[in-house]
Amino acid sequence: MKKVYFISGTMCTIDLWKLVFSRLKYTNFVHIDITSATSFSDINKLIINAIDAPAIIVGFSLGGFSAMNFAVAYPEMVKELVVIAANSDALDQNEIQLRKSTIDFLEQHKYKGVSKHRIQQFLHPDNYQNENIISVIKKMDSDLGKKVLIRQLKATSSRVDISEHVSKLKVPVLFVSAENDALVSAESIKTTSKTLSKGRYVCIKNCGHMIPLEKFNELSDIINQFI
Repeated sequence: MKKVYFISGTMCTIDLWKLVFSRLKYTNFVHIDITSATSFSDINKLIINAIDAPAIIVGFSLGGFSAMNFAVAYPEMVKELVVIAANSDALDQNEIQLRKSTIDFLEQHKYKGVSKHRIQQFLHPDNYQNENIISVIKKMDSDLGKKVLIRQLKATSSRVDISEHVSKLKVPVLFVSAENDALVSAESIKTTSKTLSKGRYVCIKNCGHMIPLEKFNELSDIINQFI
């Protein structure tokens, strides 16, 4: 069986992947928890300590960027990448300012948990009332809490553009986007995939940002076929 390593996104735990894990074939899956990291350098160290190289790494959102960033820094330690709902761009100034404002607010106020409006930003409209998905998002947020949210926002706000470095990767990289992702442009992910000599691209329709929860059947099939 192949060992495959999974990295979650911001305020996501192993719960993000449970439905995907249940459908993976011939796979020994390992979740890498990056919530303790205070920088991308820390994230790289956590990955190094977790994997048997060369490794197959699957990353979602922040986890996808982290997987690419790790592959750029340690190409000899990566066999294949699956990057889900993530691109190699830097954060734009609006996002950076929003994060600063959010951190300032959180440090001065009680955290009441992820809001309904924020959850809907993650989802396709068809899933706005999907309690199975919503309950997982709320549980992950509650399990991690305010301190982790602040730490993750601070740790990842210095995200720089690694697109040029990613384009030089020689390992197979599968990029998976969602047609209706309001946070990460599917078209931008497609463009990035074309810059790699071994880049592949798949777009999942009728899906928002939370691909592992919204379209776990399709995502599992895609991962099974790639690895």
